[in-house]
Amino acid sequence: MRKKEIFKKCIFLFCLMILLMIVISMMVRYEVEGEKKLPYQLSKILVVSTVEGTPIDDGQNIWNISLKQVNDLYFYFGKESVTDETIKQITLQNFTITKAPQKGNPAIYRPTGDLEKLYTYSEQNYLKESLVYTGAMIDDLKTLEIANTGGVIGCRISLDELGTYISNDTTEITYDGRLLQNVGINLEEIKFEIKFDLLIETDQNVTYKGNLVLQLPAEEIITKGSCNFEITNFDNVVFKRM
Repeated sequence: MRKKEIFKKCIFLFCLMILLMIVISMMVRYEVEGEKKLPYQLSKILVVSTVEGTPIDDGQNIWNISLKQVNDLYFYFGKESVTDETIKQITLQNFTITKAPQKGNPAIYRPTGDLEKLYTYSEQNYLKESLVYTGAMIDDLKTLEIANTGGVIGCRISLDELGTYISNDTTEITYDGRLLQNVGINLEEIKFEIKFDLLIETDQNVTYKGNLVLQLPAEEIITKGSCNFEITNFDNVVFKRM
């Protein structure tokens, strides 16, 4: 009788160990792979890089322009599977500069104007804040709203205070990346890396969180003036439920 009890206990402990191993394996796999299917997926990021200038009237020079390099980001979201869930809100937060540029001060801005001049009135730097887009009927970047069945959100990641272009040449200038050459700035000096969290929350109060890392600006900014690139491969971005 004693042997039977010992045998039963051994069988129980063995089964318990197998169960624990399965649970641990599932947990490790989830940490590595995250959610297999989200109701709404990030399908594309469009990055538009150029240079902007703010004229300064110093009463002495024809051109006195304070330069900044800007990267306008557009995040596209689509419904990935058949679902009754809708987007409650999408949040960009925890912006961190993981590789600082040699020149310029990184800043995050939200859209504030119309489509022609989205960032005309932007002043607040969201580098240490969160940008929250609320689900609505249609996209409206100015009011921080995204269509609750999938749409587009945006932000600007800028390098402010890059330098000042001063000239008395009467030739009209073009406000783009080629201005950087005129003040002796090259691509290596303005390259930087930023990471941040992207949170997708549905109307069922379920939130999925992933971390993105971007290298900016676009490679041809100095020579082409204005250029863009798209990111469509997000295999390295792991989304998990919070």
